[in-house]
Amino acid sequence: MKYIVIVPDGASDYPIDSLGGKTPLEVADIPFMHSLAKEGIVGRVRTVPTRFLPSSDVANLSLLGYEPEKYYTSRGPLEAANLNIEVGDKDIVFRCNLITESDGNLFDYSAGHISDKEAKVLIEELNKYLGSEEIRFYPGKSYRHIMVYKNSLDLGLDKLICVPPHDIMGGRIVNNLPKGRNSKLITNLMLRSKEILSGHSINKVRIDLKENPANMIWLWGGGRKPQMEKFRDKFGIEGAVISAVDLIKGIGKIIGLRVVEVEGATGYYDTNYLGKAYSALEALEDVDFVFIHIEATDEAGHNQDLRMKITCLERIDKLVVGTIVDNLKNRDYRILITPDHPTPIVKRTHTNEPVPFLISGKGIEKGNFSFYCESEAQNSSFYFERGVDLLKFFLER
Repeated sequence: MKYIVIVPDGASDYPIDSLGGKTPLEVADIPFMHSLAKEGIVGRVRTVPTRFLPSSDVANLSLLGYEPEKYYTSRGPLEAANLNIEVGDKDIVFRCNLITESDGNLFDYSAGHISDKEAKVLIEELNKYLGSEEIRFYPGKSYRHIMVYKNSLDLGLDKLICVPPHDIMGGRIVNNLPKGRNSKLITNLMLRSKEILSGHSINKVRIDLKENPANMIWLWGGGRKPQMEKFRDKFGIEGAVISAVDLIKGIGKIIGLRVVEVEGATGYYDTNYLGKAYSALEALEDVDFVFIHIEATDEAGHNQDLRMKITCLERIDKLVVGTIVDNLKNRDYRILITPDHPTPIVKRTHTNEPVPFLISGKGIEKGNFSFYCESEAQNSSFYFERGVDLLKFFLER
């Protein structure tokens, strides 16, 4: 038996007036997902426990079968794991966004989705002026990077209240800086970064090209190194993970999943959808479980880009779901499709409502469903209060 989990990040949404009161899932042309729904079951799952903020790290841990209450420390160390950054037991690891600041406001959480090459140069510049024996910046992808503050556990930096930058687009920076004991150690780095980055030649060129400059950093998601048991020990099967983002790949590395790199996987609208599908099929020759994460739909939600959210759903259906189903039609398999959380266009950020899932394949009794969407799931009797229970049900043998 082969088990495939496909996560269109943030795909779930609210009814939208311009769509006649329908959601992107309801209007998108997704025949493969609808066909799977007809042959399987549709329901809802709460991926984020009520005491947690609705974030991708918590939600995907849950979908992978790891209780956030037991295993979650924060986002930074999960991403650092994929970058093979050495983290000590007393180190605190922060996610470091390159952002665009404008007139005291957080104008763009992604600095115009800056390129890897440009970002690496700017991160090196930060190390030159802000780095020390205790503080080190590490380049990731596009706007997503890491800062490690060594031997800082006793300073309480893992307890700071930090706001994710994608939650405060257009908000005043001064009102949203980290809060808590010794927070000035972090806010000073953020504010000083503006002095270093604003005049950099890369940003001067970006402004000339009418692109958003990466003129400041935003530090958030600080936490210590997590301890998690291996996926094979927990569920009895070997698996692989496919994603463009360090967060998902980092979780995969920590829990012992094979991390499959896909050329052209960008974490944005233009990601290599087909490459992810074929990489998953290749991985399934050696392992029995594959977790495919696709960031594009989440980015569309954050950008309030309705057209691209629908387009990305259609690409996922045709290029990922369709390709996998066509190639496994003579094999025993189960497929689970679920967002990790909603990223509604109107909200421009994550929310914590249950998300719609579908499960289809061998051993799954056919229900009375016609479509895969929020309204169909709402009317279903299948409901899981915890994401970990959804995975256990999916893997039940």
